Amino acid sequence: MKYTKTTADQINWLASTHLQSFTESADAEYVSGAVFKKDNVAIGLVLNDVKGSTDDPMPAAVMVEGWVLEDRLPAALSADDKTALKAIGIKFRGDVPAAATASSEG
Repeated sequence: MKYTKTTADQINWLASTHLQSFTESADAEYVSGAVFKKDNVAIGLVLNDVKGSTDDPMPAAVMVEGWVLEDRLPAALSADDKTALKAIGIKFRGDVPAAATASSEG
């Protein structure tokens, strides 16, 4: 039996394998780690590349809870997107919690 070697071009931006995702209908192309929005509000991060269109929407796994390495995401997050993602349960590895910052200043 002959095996072929395949390499993945997708960068791992997950900080943990423990996550929660839901299926959404993607009506555009998304790369892994892209922000998925509904009504112009970030509702999660796309787990795998998806090639959907308005004529042919495709199912997309959208992460709504878990740990992320922000510097490995395909595009920088806007402040509004990051705030919305934190509100739904996405945590960013390396972020300093507000309580820790306040206690170190006092």
